[in-house]
Amino acid sequence: MGVLKRGLAGVLLLSSLANEALAADDASLDAVVVTGRNIENYQAVDTLTGFKTDVELRDLPLSISVVSQELIQDRSLNQLGEALDNVSGAQRKAGYGGVQNFGAYLRGFDASFLTLRNGVRDFGFYTLRDTANVERFEVLKGPGSVLYGAVSPGGITNTITKKPTAEPMLRVQAIAGSRDRYRGEIDVGGPIAGSLYGRLNLAADDADSFRDRTGSDGYFLAPVLTWKATDDVDWTVEVEHRRSDYTWDLGLPRHPNSFKVPISRFLGEPDGVNSVTSTYAASTLEWRLSEAWKLRQVTGYAWTDGDYHLRTFSGVAPNGRTVNRVAYDNWEKSHTFVAQNEVVGAFETGPLGHRFAAGVEYYDTEQSYSFFFSSLAAIDLFAPVYGARPGPGGFVLFADEVSSRATGVYAQDLVSLGDRWKLLVGARYDRVRNKSVNLLTGALSRKSSDEGFSPQVGLVYQPDAATSLYASYGESFLSITSGRKANGEYLDPEEGRQLEVGVKRTWLGGRLSTTLAAYQITKKNVSTPDPANPVFRVQTGEQESKGVELDVAGSPAPGWDVILGVSYIDARVSRDNTFRVGSQLPGAPMHSASLWNKYTLQGGPLEGLELGLGVYYVDDRAIALPNPAFRLPNYVRFDAMAAYDVGRWRVQLNLKNLGDKRIYDLSSTAIFPQEPRSATLRIAYAY
Repeated sequence: MGVLKRGLAGVLLLSSLANEALAADDASLDAVVVTGRNIENYQAVDTLTGFKTDVELRDLPLSISVVSQELIQDRSLNQLGEALDNVSGAQRKAGYGGVQNFGAYLRGFDASFLTLRNGVRDFGFYTLRDTANVERFEVLKGPGSVLYGAVSPGGITNTITKKPTAEPMLRVQAIAGSRDRYRGEIDVGGPIAGSLYGRLNLAADDADSFRDRTGSDGYFLAPVLTWKATDDVDWTVEVEHRRSDYTWDLGLPRHPNSFKVPISRFLGEPDGVNSVTSTYAASTLEWRLSEAWKLRQVTGYAWTDGDYHLRTFSGVAPNGRTVNRVAYDNWEKSHTFVAQNEVVGAFETGPLGHRFAAGVEYYDTEQSYSFFFSSLAAIDLFAPVYGARPGPGGFVLFADEVSSRATGVYAQDLVSLGDRWKLLVGARYDRVRNKSVNLLTGALSRKSSDEGFSPQVGLVYQPDAATSLYASYGESFLSITSGRKANGEYLDPEEGRQLEVGVKRTWLGGRLSTTLAAYQITKKNVSTPDPANPVFRVQTGEQESKGVELDVAGSPAPGWDVILGVSYIDARVSRDNTFRVGSQLPGAPMHSASLWNKYTLQGGPLEGLELGLGVYYVDDRAIALPNPAFRLPNYVRFDAMAAYDVGRWRVQLNLKNLGDKRIYDLSSTAIFPQEPRSATLRIAYAY
């Protein structure tokens, strides 16, 4: 802790030297060298997720939510998954024992931990993520397979990272929060030499937790360089590296008695400390062939190395208080290589205008793990006593190497049919090969190959400059990597289909934008246990999600910035031989809403003072299939913020969960409480 506190003092000292380090020029600090993103006051105008290049949101027959860097800063988000609070139809999914990866439930379906970073696939089950270098966070809702291959039909998340700036800039932050949370951040960038530009984000953190006997510390660095080799060629190289040491904490069992104990209840052991290192490197080469056409070549490589010591529960005894536990000591490694080659551009065919994108994508991902099993004494849910050690006679329970390799070819065309109509058509073909090897025996335990064709079509009608009416149809597929049929065959990919209609409109001279969407998604080939032999699987399952969403963002009055999301989701089992038809899908609240307001005083002695208030409502949710009698309870959470700028300095106070409510998120196997009432103070210097 002392090292970090001294580091924070150094961070603040660095700000006093900024005037000597940078030229005294008040030019814009946010002029992005590579690609502009038009976003102001929480309101985004364009998107990079829906078309692989900048396209205005109003021109796409798709529902895309955008969380800006400004909103991430205003809410003082600790983890990227918290950004989902401001996305309609989205819910957080707790990560792997406490690391800073994140998953999502989107439009009623489990999107697992697959995500995108600058449009590149990231198998985020292991990957550590940080908010320090996030420019914006986008969520494409509904099938995204036409651009991104094998994904959930509910949608996909995409993180856009910060790029070099045309002018020198520096932002330094010191952060202190409840429960001895300390963090320092540096964001510095600008011209380096000639046509070379750079940016560097650094962060270090050290924190205890509201969970008993747990804590974490780590650091993050993210350098990025852009070389404008010629007027037509840009080359950007970026790296993200995060190291995290934390206590393994799975949360609480899926048992009704978990709601009767304090949310601080920890059921592991303090010696279950894990060390994880995650690194990502990417190269993006863009070559402008003409004013209308551009080639883009992206390669990315991510690898994670973890030394894990899991002290975790395996179930609750019939008495409802004895929690059985196990100990695993294991190493886990993963690596992913992705290559994309794309051409994007514009052309005309007679009276028709085209925005066109096409490409080829290849990815190769591999995870290796070895779990050393030991017994561990049970613990009392209501009166825990710590200090148990793994028992003797441990053994390697399983060790596998699992890999997937895929190639996809895709094309998408946004056609302007005159001034008022736009037609979006696209298609993708993917081939995915899966393989599993038992590292204990060297035997090949799985080798399969799946193919998928994913079409998409949508129509936009714009009766005036402020209104877009749209309808769309899209399909998705997702390869299933575990389980077999009784005849020995592997399972077919899950297939998703969505119909969506909506209206997008701007108000008040463009200062406020709204999107109202209604959709129906059907997911087929859902695997369930074989009634004749539950060891095997059959694919008679079907799940359906119907919903309505409303998103609002912008500035309805001077000084007032707002972002609102409201959703209704009816996500249920529609056909199955095991689970009751009509069962609600886990993690999908029927009703949810979020509202974040920020008002900046426009005059008086406190002119410039910013006051923020957020309210978040989530309905109760099913915990698992089959639906147990108990559910995750509904909640209303209030957050608040106050900030004031004094010259180049900014002081910001955030209060989360003002009512100190008990709130729970769902993970793959457990439930995890959200943080109770907390406070965070930020002191920032910007140049």
